[in-house]
Amino acid sequence: MQKSSTMKLLQAVSLLVFLPTLALAQATPPVDDTTKEKPIEPVLEKDHSGPGRIGVRLAFDKTTGLPSIAAMTRGGAAADFGFQVGDVILKIDRNYTRTLTEDEVRLALHGDPGTAVELTIQRDDNPKLIVRSLERRIPAANSISEDMPNPPMSGVAIPVPPPPINP
Repeated sequence: MQKSSTMKLLQAVSLLVFLPTLALAQATPPVDDTTKEKPIEPVLEKDHSGPGRIGVRLAFDKTTGLPSIAAMTRGGAAADFGFQVGDVILKIDRNYTRTLTEDEVRLALHGDPGTAVELTIQRDDNPKLIVRSLERRIPAANSISEDMPNPPMSGVAIPVPPPPINP
């Protein structure tokens, strides 16, 4: 008889200990853009307004929102430091990219030439992460249009029809 009352007491105590934790876990709202955590270091435009870049074009995954390298410029910092197309960027400096908007991710890669930016990437779903510190550079004027798919439309001539011929 004493064993069963001790068991009931232990069950009651364990319920009192674990119920608040269970209720808190169920009451936590799902994470979306309005409730996601704030970045450790805010990405401010004044700190990232320089012409330096690392030479990548980003693509953002529709389900996770994580940026990946879609293309690189020849001679850019990312290509020289061993990054590859398809690498997923998990962190920029101390900020996890999941805490940043797409614009903040792009802005975080900009800065004064010669300044460093640290990227943590994941390649091919490998659990081993790659951490590299890159130096921002000014991209060459012709490297973007040659090496990146879908170059910008600047400098494209639009054909003009010839004037009508009068007899």
